[in-house]
Amino acid sequence: MKRLIFSIIFCCVLPLSSSVSAADAKKPPDGWRYPTEKELAADDERRESSTKFARATADFNGDGISDEAYLFKSTRFSGQGLLVWLSDGKRGFNWVTLDVIDWGPKYPNVDLAMGLEVLAPGTHQYLCIEVGKDCVGKTEPRSKITIKTPSILYYRFESAASLFYWDSNKKRFIRVWLSD
Repeated sequence: MKRLIFSIIFCCVLPLSSSVSAADAKKPPDGWRYPTEKELAADDERRESSTKFARATADFNGDGISDEAYLFKSTRFSGQGLLVWLSDGKRGFNWVTLDVIDWGPKYPNVDLAMGLEVLAPGTHQYLCIEVGKDCVGKTEPRSKITIKTPSILYYRFESAASLFYWDSNKKRFIRVWLSD
């Protein structure tokens, strides 16, 4: 009898629990996929986070609804991207691409290179603000910027770091380099 009960639990309950978690996962946009466990294990630092520093959740645009930032791997080229599942406050959510790294055909199997976290609102020192592909307003000593909503801290472990914050006037993310 115990064996029959265990079989029913194993066959019926476990598939339900795994389907719930699969249903909760966001489907990446075309051309993108979630990183594999192997790709996330390349940096020892990732063990310090339950999200492996590949997902961050906060209300980035200040509309009262939580948004989610993800690091995805490309299915079309050797690369990765920083994409945000962003609420528009009324009609739902849209994918917004903030950064793409293309390693090129010479490096076909690069593990996930970047990390991300939520950076709390507040005043932060910065190196420069990105406009197009240029870093303008580079200052030493560093200037300060005050951000009123949570932002996305985006970095290479033990290397360069930037943040993306939502500019409510321009209705888009602005990239600010914290270091180079």
